[in-house]
Amino acid sequence: MSNNLKTQLLMATAMFTASSTAVFAQATPVLQYPAAELHGMGASSIAVVLPREMNCFGPGTGPNKVGDSNGSAQNLSAEGSYTPATGAAFNCVTQHIQPDVGGKYISTGSGAGRTAWRNLSTVSALPGTTATNKFPTEFGASAAAWPSPHFIFTDSPMSSSDISTYATNAATKKAGALIQVPFYVLPVAIAYNPVYGRKAGVDYKFNVATPVLGYDGQSAGGLRLTKQVYCGIFNGYITNWNDVRIEALNIAPKAKTATSLRDPADSATRWSTDGAPIRLVGRLDNSGTTDIFTRHLAAACGGGIMGTGRPNLYLNAAQALPYNTSSGINLPTSGSYKTTATNGTAFAGTTNLISGAIFTIGSGISGTEAPGKFLLANLNDGVAAAIEATADVPSASDSAFLLNGKVGYVGADYVRPALSQTLHAAALEVGNSSQTKKPNFVLPTAANASLAFGTLIVPPESDKGGKYVKGGLFSRSNPADWYEALYSGASTLANAPVGYPITGTTQLVTGTCFADPAVRNALVAFLAGSLGRLTAAATTVPDKKTLSLMFTGTAVKTLGVKAQMGIAPLPKAWATALYETFLVRSKLKAADGSLLVDRNLYIQNGVPTLKGTGTVDQATGLKRTTVKNVLVAADLASKVSNTVKGKTVFTEAGPNSTCEATFGVGN
Repeated sequence: MSNNLKTQLLMATAMFTASSTAVFAQATPVLQYPAAELHGMGASSIAVVLPREMNCFGPGTGPNKVGDSNGSAQNLSAEGSYTPATGAAFNCVTQHIQPDVGGKYISTGSGAGRTAWRNLSTVSALPGTTATNKFPTEFGASAAAWPSPHFIFTDSPMSSSDISTYATNAATKKAGALIQVPFYVLPVAIAYNPVYGRKAGVDYKFNVATPVLGYDGQSAGGLRLTKQVYCGIFNGYITNWNDVRIEALNIAPKAKTATSLRDPADSATRWSTDGAPIRLVGRLDNSGTTDIFTRHLAAACGGGIMGTGRPNLYLNAAQALPYNTSSGINLPTSGSYKTTATNGTAFAGTTNLISGAIFTIGSGISGTEAPGKFLLANLNDGVAAAIEATADVPSASDSAFLLNGKVGYVGADYVRPALSQTLHAAALEVGNSSQTKKPNFVLPTAANASLAFGTLIVPPESDKGGKYVKGGLFSRSNPADWYEALYSGASTLANAPVGYPITGTTQLVTGTCFADPAVRNALVAFLAGSLGRLTAAATTVPDKKTLSLMFTGTAVKTLGVKAQMGIAPLPKAWATALYETFLVRSKLKAADGSLLVDRNLYIQNGVPTLKGTGTVDQATGLKRTTVKNVLVAADLASKVSNTVKGKTVFTEAGPNSTCEATFGVGN
């Protein structure tokens, strides 16, 4: 993780600590879960928000940490907070839902995460070349001290070959069925540095006529971009910020003419002559964020939107930007940009849009940039750091005037109004509103991402409320279908007509069976909590509503941990379908009488409560004479059911009936 991101995380902590010292009343009695440390890796797009959520859930036996593939790690023992509309704040510096449950997450990028998951092997080294992907030593004395991940996150789906490879390895590991489901609704921000130039120690900033305000009432950017303009920029047709098409969008309220983006202190002559060249920044590694970004451009930038003779170079969604293997550019990376690769769906197009220049945190730029082509960096962290870097290119007419001008795409938790971030986000055109008298532009926020997702996308085998309806085009038993359903039928997610237009999802990928009952229970409890479905009996938070909104609130007055970082929770129907299918031994029944539980997709039979595991001796299945409030791993069921007085009773927190004790993920 870059020093820049570390600083931002610590700033967020400081902002919360001052106002979050009050404590929720303790719910009595509460059930404290067994100690467990969750291990995850993958998408860098949620490498800020996921650890924040996990830290509010609990610090575990040691501080939660987020690591980077450059070998660094950041302690998150003082991250996160939630302030309800009424009542005291929940300060994650000192309070935790389950104090003995914690976790570590390595931000490797979606592609490396999927590689690790399908192989189900101990992480002796991160996928890719050892020169660029290093195991964070702070996670253990060596990689051997950190077993294979219990889950990954990826912005793009597991491929058919990923799924089949996992199935082969899972049979040996006895890891159970593959689970792949959307978990976060992710707006991909068009990020830019508000400082476009620097001379003699003075910063020159874009003169935005009407800055867009974030939920905190502060400016979050507001450089307005229509589809025509941002399609032109990322196709390489618009290459300078002084372009009249950009300036035409920079209009103050009630003004009849546009305002130049030039800082008033900058020379008008220099600006009109040199302006600030646009420097595109994209992903070097196999990137799910790139997949969401390119999916949108492929859907939105066709039909002559950029003008006659300007074809859309984005042909399909891909984890790599448009590239041609005959371009002569061969990057020695774990990504796809190699001469040995094959042109096709591995790239978003076959016209080369990369320059060959690479930005590395701590080292700067190597190689030569080119107008209209991308400078590349590893992970969202690297792209953000590249954009934030100090101006470094001399203006053609004034060598003392150094320019930045970089713009790229990152997860919304890397830009304002996400807490503590400094990068600005462009406000993008909603639908085709530029063709109307009142065009509308919105920022990448949780509320706008939720609007883009909408209510038309129905989970597999579900009614509009997420309840079980057997049969249909997609199956709950097929891990690929949970992703395919996002972009089928009436779905407009690839190019949303309402809300924030570049919106996708980050997928949770995990298995059904776990070697350690405490890990299995911790993962289910954390996922249920993140979905807003953890019961009050298992927490220090006194009521279900407060607990739910801590992770799912999107209204300004009840802004949850996700929304504070620009990430949206799943719509209620999807949260219901996920919870009932994978996190609980569901009682849902289809019209033909078939039970969802018979599909054997759930990880365990719900999370413990005092009415279940807390009052039952797992060795005998009999009720305890004294309620046990603090559990250890031995208190959790290692099998699905016990026989009590000749009757089979499903044991709370027992594993899926297809799983074998002591076998599964992490073994």
